[in-house]
Amino acid sequence: MNYELLKREIELYKNCKENNQEAFDSRAERIAYYKFYDKDKLFKMAEEDFVEYIGKLWASNMYGNKKYLVSKMINSNGGYENLLKILSEFLFGVSGIEKRWDKFYKECKFFGPSSMSELLAYLYPDDYALMNSQVIKALSYLGYDKLPHYNYQYTGKNYIKVCEIVKELKNELINAGIECENLLAVDYFLWEVADHAVETKPQEQQKIVVVDNKTSEFIHKDTIEKIVNIGTMLGFDAQAEVQVAKGAKVDAVWSVNIGNMGRVIYVFEVQTKGSINSLILNLQKAANNKAVQAVVAVSDEKQLIDIKNESEPLHAIDIKLWNYESVNEVFENLSKASDVINKLGLVPQDFNK
Repeated sequence: MNYELLKREIELYKNCKENNQEAFDSRAERIAYYKFYDKDKLFKMAEEDFVEYIGKLWASNMYGNKKYLVSKMINSNGGYENLLKILSEFLFGVSGIEKRWDKFYKECKFFGPSSMSELLAYLYPDDYALMNSQVIKALSYLGYDKLPHYNYQYTGKNYIKVCEIVKELKNELINAGIECENLLAVDYFLWEVADHAVETKPQEQQKIVVVDNKTSEFIHKDTIEKIVNIGTMLGFDAQAEVQVAKGAKVDAVWSVNIGNMGRVIYVFEVQTKGSINSLILNLQKAANNKAVQAVVAVSDEKQLIDIKNESEPLHAIDIKLWNYESVNEVFENLSKASDVINKLGLVPQDFNK
């Protein structure tokens, strides 16, 4: 940690805090709202209430239509009752948070580190912190190292590490005379720090490297969900794991109806490990569907080269190539843009309609 930089940021934050007291007070309301839904009340929650429960999360700001997001969650996780069951186990289970985190992140779709950590931070504000790109950016700027930078690195073990760092910062803020009753209060400080970090020279991007089967599963799931979210933000009907032709179930699909001309479909296959020939064959089958306008292979730089070399002799199929890093970059930029637009209030945020 760069202690001198931390002291400067704390002094800047003191002035900011005085000018934004109303925003800081709102955290107590958020904590009270989420603490109301204990394990029993969570299971009794009606679907329309669950829309509000998810819609209040900062992590869902990229979605103007919260009902659409919740619909995706329900349909992708075995129905509403099953979704509540696995969510309850994550939030109120008896096993350690590291194990619960990794199990939930692996099994539950349309929940990422941002929404997962935000729920924990509201329910257990003294123990758990938020973990998202802004928090990591701020911590990196303050000199902390070995932090997660991609979602697949946001494991339970790394989450515990981030929480411990935030606890250290809480003590530093208190020692500097800043009222800081819980870890959620530290998040306001880190968001201010992250805004300053944008002005510095960005660190060199890490490369996504598949090192084992567990990492491969994280990358595969994370990338598919990002592709679905990108398609949704662009206005497509985006879904994961769709059968587009006989024997061809693909990782993600964007589709849209164009007047009376029919349906236009874009197909995506994510390659982490395994047979490239199987990926190419699957995309070939998908391309036989006349509604499919393009098929896209998503992987790292090395595997994309192999995919290109293997598919070129076939001539009959034109596979578009998309790098993991680019998917992450597009997702982050679209998320920020959607957040800004939604904050303008151009689309009514009505949970009842």
